[in-house]
Amino acid sequence: MFNFLSQFFNEKKYFLSTVTVASFIPGRIRGYSSLIKGNHENAKALEEYFSQFKELDSFSINEVTGSILIEYDVDKLASNKELLEIEHCLRKKAGK
Repeated sequence: MFNFLSQFFNEKKYFLSTVTVASFIPGRIRGYSSLIKGNHENAKALEEYFSQFKELDSFSINEVTGSILIEYDVDKLASNKELLEIEHCLRKKAGK
């Protein structure tokens, strides 16, 4: 995803560490990341990463604001360990 950083960090954990969660409701998460704000390459890489998950209903990015919106069915998400880890991390950041 973020080529230079991949030699030093786990890319997913690093990205998640940059996310500020604005809103968390099971099935809908809105966050912001400075890594995608104004950075088309990172936004595209993130979009490609999340587009592989059929368990997500939608995933959208706003490069101008650095906003991320993830919408999903909670029951479908339960079948994907990687997405559950991401949800857990973002839930924790939201204080839920």
